[in-house]
Amino acid sequence: MTPDDFNLTRKEITILRYTAQGANARAISAMMGIKVRTVHYFYANIKRKLGVTSMEEVMFIAGRDDLLGEYTPEDEV
Repeated sequence: MTPDDFNLTRKEITILRYTAQGANARAISAMMGIKVRTVHYFYANIKRKLGVTSMEEVMFIAGRDDLLGEYTPEDEV
């Protein structure tokens, strides 16, 4: 599957990649120049689109379906 199959945006994929690399919401907000609250908003959207309730499930699906291989965070910055 691809990010397009889940209707994930490039920013959502960027946040997933940073999360997979171990960054927390505060670090992601600093790297992307957005508020921590906005990162949590993205988390909620990602979970809704993937049909799960936790970020652990999101990371499992992202790894299983290779969702992180499509974009790199540098594409967004």
